[in-house]
Amino acid sequence: MAEVCAVNYVDHVGVAVSDIQAALEFFGANFGTPDAETVDLADQGVRACLIAVGQTRIELLQPLTPESAVGRFIERRGEGLHHLALNVDDIAGKLQILSANGLSLIDEQPRHGLSGTIGFVHPRSVFGVLTELVEN
Repeated sequence: MAEVCAVNYVDHVGVAVSDIQAALEFFGANFGTPDAETVDLADQGVRACLIAVGQTRIELLQPLTPESAVGRFIERRGEGLHHLALNVDDIAGKLQILSANGLSLIDEQPRHGLSGTIGFVHPRSVFGVLTELVEN
């Protein structure tokens, strides 16, 4: 029997937006979410922030350029749900388990991200949903 990638909880939901400041204001005004610090992640081509909503967070992602992955996403699909992030322990081991189980990985090895150590699983392996593993 194959090993499984046990998940602790949903870490965050990523939302692609054209204007991160307008999105922050929208979520605050309509859902009472706190303000959040934005940071530029040049290696990922995004300006991003994490909005705390209980144990889970909403990650807003604004492309730094139209050619970035999030820029192309918005061009093809418009603003909206970008990815689902699942909190795990031993992310390197979990990526190995998923690879051994035949899933297509975007990240073979973990890397640093806004929410901690991260690794992405290709949407074609998860019913069309870009899935991020997070260890923090």
